[in-house]
Amino acid sequence: MSDRVSWLLYLVGSLLVFGSWVDIVPNGLGWIGWLMALGGWAVGTRRYRWDYPQRSPSVADQIEKLDALRQRNVITDEEFQLQKRRLLGPPR
Repeated sequence: MSDRVSWLLYLVGSLLVFGSWVDIVPNGLGWIGWLMALGGWAVGTRRYRWDYPQRSPSVADQIEKLDALRQRNVITDEEFQLQKRRLLGPPR
């Protein structure tokens, strides 16, 4: 829906600006055209967080990252085991 609105604002605004340049529409409408075109551009370029779905890392990916930290001695073996148990959850 916002894509249609943005293109409509952009198109009508651009036509009003062009019309004011060739003296088809009054200059006041030309300024309104600039604002409409700018509004259409702003609506069309706005992206929301949900437009780009974020994939949460899997448990295996998180454990691999923890293992890499353990291998570089950033975390201890005990910390690695504790976080691994936390990620895997209680035994069923």
